[in-house]
Amino acid sequence: MNQCFCRARVNRYGWRMNRLLVVMAGMLLPAFVGCANTDDAEPKRECEPEAFDVSACDAAALASVKAEGIWNANIVLGSVDTPGTVRLLPESLLFDTPLTERRVEEGTFFLAGDYANGGVSSRLVISGCQASSPERVTGVFRRCSNGAADLSGDFEAVRVKRMAGEQEAQGVELVSETPLPRGSAADVFVAGGHAYVTALNEGLFIYDVSKTGERPPEKVAELTPSNDVWYRAWVKGQTLYVSSYREGVVLYDVSNPKAPKRITDTSWRQTVQGWGLFVDQDRLYLMSPAPRAEVLIYDIQVPTKPSLQARYYEEKSVMANGETPVEGVVVNDRLYLGHWRYGLVVADVSKPTKPVTLGRYGYDKATSRPVAAGLIDGRMIAFEASEGWNSRVRALNVTDPAHIEQVGQFQLRPESTVSAMTLVGTKLYVAHAQDGLRILDVSNPSTPKQQAYYNTWRESDPGRGRAFLEGLSGVKVPGDGYLYAAETSRGLLVFREQ
Repeated sequence: MNQCFCRARVNRYGWRMNRLLVVMAGMLLPAFVGCANTDDAEPKRECEPEAFDVSACDAAALASVKAEGIWNANIVLGSVDTPGTVRLLPESLLFDTPLTERRVEEGTFFLAGDYANGGVSSRLVISGCQASSPERVTGVFRRCSNGAADLSGDFEAVRVKRMAGEQEAQGVELVSETPLPRGSAADVFVAGGHAYVTALNEGLFIYDVSKTGERPPEKVAELTPSNDVWYRAWVKGQTLYVSSYREGVVLYDVSNPKAPKRITDTSWRQTVQGWGLFVDQDRLYLMSPAPRAEVLIYDIQVPTKPSLQARYYEEKSVMANGETPVEGVVVNDRLYLGHWRYGLVVADVSKPTKPVTLGRYGYDKATSRPVAAGLIDGRMIAFEASEGWNSRVRALNVTDPAHIEQVGQFQLRPESTVSAMTLVGTKLYVAHAQDGLRILDVSNPSTPKQQAYYNTWRESDPGRGRAFLEGLSGVKVPGDGYLYAAETSRGLLVFREQ
């Protein structure tokens, strides 16, 4: 049998995908093309409609399916959940691949998308078998390379719509909406009367928000990376720090936000993949999933020239299993780390040159990313959220990090994920992707209660249906009476609680 080696591709979020199409942030795209079948004289057709046994399927239920709009779909490959999106609009897509075959009639639900890579013809297919409602379908997923199936699993697809019984908003109002000139808003940071909005491969946009409530935000500058992806931003004093897929951290002088200047001295920098970014007093923490799955801790007493203090690595984690740090926060010299497949990690960083692991909270199918933490009613509580299908916020008592226990949780619905969280006192502000902004009262962490919400996701917005992680992606509460949020299609949103 011939051997062939297939190359991974990097999607717009920068993550290199593995053999099972699983991407670090839960986004699915065709990643590895299969190898051509050279053993069989006759070409295989294992991704054609007739190759699927539908004899036991519920044709009557499938006939009621309304195959239109945008659907979130979860593919289960072995025991791994891999969420993606199906777009059934004039420009139809199956996991961001153009839809080339659609058979949705007379009790049949069959969708296929074809693509070519490296001389191999590949096809993605979902074939429905059951439908519990006109907007929820389950069945079989398959991928073929040159006609031969090389990957298969089960799928569940659900039409994305506003939650039943909800209106656009309750308890919070939209003050302004400012679309980005291009790209998808990933996160926002507010300092000195300016909002810094990261937009992945499109870089970063700076808006004057000093007159919020009187006038809309005004774009004053933009920064565009060269073949890079920017995730998070933080401003300390007059220095802007941006986490970078290719450079770790990049720095700008923003003493004049209208004319940011790149700080070109990079003698201090370690070239790693940066993602999460957090500044606590005179320390900067960079969460780096690759190449070593570590947290880099810098002293920034001289803001324009960080000094590396430590490269913290949780020794029991296994990078090959996806156990990598993604996001984190620091409270009272303790680092609370969303460590993806490894769960939540707590480390003592009171001696920044010698961080020490204090404890860990793991769970089945962990996808730990967003984290917030604070002292509530005499207990240190960490709020950790899994990202992906069946996402939820867990309230964890981390007062004794060696014995972490879950004391409560908040969950909306399986097909919508938590993207980011900010804790202010006993209020938890949650960016909940297609379910928009959720404001929770967590004064009793055992029973988080939703106080207010704003549904930001609209099917008609440009660019919808291309990624599972779309909708509200970040939220910050700088203390000026407003909430600032990043929305993948709608850009910079400013809210006010009522």
